[in-house]
Amino acid sequence: MSAGPRRLADDLCRPRAVALIGASDDPRRVAGRPLDFLKRHGRETRFYPINSKRDAVQGVKAYRALSDLPEPVDHAYVLLDTEAAMTAVADCAAARVPVVSVLADGFAEAGEEGRARQERLCAIARAGGTRLLGPNSMGAVDLHRGFLCTVNAAFAAPGLRPGRLGVLSQSGSLIGTLLSRGEARGLGFSTLVSLGNEADLGLGEVGAALVDDAETAVFLLFLETIRRPDDIARFAALARARGKPMVAYMLGRSELAAEVAASHTGAIAGSDAAADAFLRHHGIHRVDNFETLLELPSLLLASPRGAGRAKTATVVTTTGGGGAMVVDRLGALGVELRGPDAPMLDLLAAKGIDAKPGRMIDVTLAGTKPDVMQAVLVPLIADPAIGVVAVAIGSSAQFFPELAVHPIVAATKAAAGTGAPIMAFPVPEATAALKLLGENAIAAARTPESCAEAIALYLLAEPPRKTVAARLPAAAEAALAQLGAEPPDEIAAGRAIEALGIARPRSLVLAPDAALPARLDLAYPLVAKLVSPDLPHKTEAGAVMLGLADRAQLEAAIAAMRARIAKERPRARIAGVLIQETARGLGEALIGMLRDPRVGPTVTLAAGGVLAEIYRDRATRLAPVDLDTARAMIAEVKGLAPLRGYRGLPPGDLDALARAIAAISTLALAPRVLEAEINPLIVGPTGQGCVAVDALLRLAPFTPP
Repeated sequence: MSAGPRRLADDLCRPRAVALIGASDDPRRVAGRPLDFLKRHGRETRFYPINSKRDAVQGVKAYRALSDLPEPVDHAYVLLDTEAAMTAVADCAAARVPVVSVLADGFAEAGEEGRARQERLCAIARAGGTRLLGPNSMGAVDLHRGFLCTVNAAFAAPGLRPGRLGVLSQSGSLIGTLLSRGEARGLGFSTLVSLGNEADLGLGEVGAALVDDAETAVFLLFLETIRRPDDIARFAALARARGKPMVAYMLGRSELAAEVAASHTGAIAGSDAAADAFLRHHGIHRVDNFETLLELPSLLLASPRGAGRAKTATVVTTTGGGGAMVVDRLGALGVELRGPDAPMLDLLAAKGIDAKPGRMIDVTLAGTKPDVMQAVLVPLIADPAIGVVAVAIGSSAQFFPELAVHPIVAATKAAAGTGAPIMAFPVPEATAALKLLGENAIAAARTPESCAEAIALYLLAEPPRKTVAARLPAAAEAALAQLGAEPPDEIAAGRAIEALGIARPRSLVLAPDAALPARLDLAYPLVAKLVSPDLPHKTEAGAVMLGLADRAQLEAAIAAMRARIAKERPRARIAGVLIQETARGLGEALIGMLRDPRVGPTVTLAAGGVLAEIYRDRATRLAPVDLDTARAMIAEVKGLAPLRGYRGLPPGDLDALARAIAAISTLALAPRVLEAEINPLIVGPTGQGCVAVDALLRLAPFTPP
């Protein structure tokens, strides 16, 4: 039985003995591969094939059952189909095998029946103190120790290269993909684990167990979803404390990706913005380009960026077009470019290069000489005003690496890990150059997009965020406590919002069929709304009327709305008519708190109004947030630029907006609040505050005290 992270790491990736249950005699078949790989590479692990029909498998003595083995095993890999796999796991649990990996599918990804089967599988393992990897797992690998307990065909490659990259993947095939692509770049790996459905062992727990592996310097994550976020957060904190960066490629940028992930491993769908906020919150670098997953680690390991390091990039190129592509992409990502200064221009002139001031250092033709390239690169690396030196290498990279690639290696070695790191971009298809750079621990990119993305993440990534010590105001707690089983309408939601300290317009509430009172103590123009828990989006339902200039317009509007809803939404329950003064300001914002099913409560800010969902111009963070984080969110939303005083426009009350964001985010501390939204929040001029015009609350089912 596993006892702690270190023992789990040993049982999972460096066991003393492993059983291969259902091992095939044919090394070309899926179930035959683990034995074939262990025969070829295994050095520290004894392996025992179990096959009920054979005395020998691939020339190795086979056993009929676990009970026939000459010694207990630390790890068993079950290579059988679904039902037989469940029986095998029961046998392993009875034998107290510490870790069992399961290849079979037919579990959580297979609908309700599969989810029930997966729960039974976990219960069987739990009864014997056995930990499960999978199901749907292609196994676990430790290249430094020759433990290749995997069915992934990519590990049939000769001369596998041990290295410093650890891989945790929810897709089994991706461990082989990364291995093969990394090998082509001269990159080596330490451990590679296929997590599958994470029925028991998840990414966070496995990562925390492997974080002290001396051979691993950086973790690469391939994610289809986020499960057990608290475990992942703990893993990220442990890795950060040990100086081991984490780089993730995560599906979910589109709704289609979420559907594929769910059908593949039973992944839970959630907001991609929430997932992005979670990864950023915990200091995990998320890449958009798959290439960058392999290219960023070398940059991070070459020279971890300190707080005092410059955030600028200098582009050196031996091909004008190649350098221009990198400059273009860096500019689009907001990276500040530092061109040649006067001393550099003098140095280039001394080498016969007529360089011009500008965004990059173009040494075309003259630069394809080793002495020129090295003379340019050495002072750039040493310049404290430069954060990264990007080198775009022209056609020489493919067939004449000694002209420009070798000088990059020499300049990097001369710097001995000090100064700015180099990010190389061979413009042609130059496999040998990429491999040479990788073998010398120099970051290199295959495309200008991934080159720029890696540099931007290296230079501009924010540090992990600290947990905010926030409290839900007592008045808001009391307002929420008064809400019963009925979904709150806008009036009830408005009271909760006001209890957070956010102003609301002066208003009057009429009973559903009541006439206007003879005297209204409100100033025209007015807004009229039908209040109903069944009409969360009043604009689409035609249940709100704006700009009512006098009593006649107000009465006509109320009558028209009542008639429309009675005809088009006859089942909608009308709680009353809300009449509000028109709030005026310089702009509108949307603030929402939502409990994401994967990562928990988040707070989102966007420009307000009916088009907020269309533009997807928003800032999302894990909730609650403090005022500094709220201000950073405001700066991130492009649609709020007018409120920031863009081009001389009068600035809005951004301090009040930040306070409102922080206040709404404290609803994360109220477990019953599933969702809260203000849209719009009217932002007044500086010093005049904000007013919440419309409010929505969605609550978990009511449980009587």
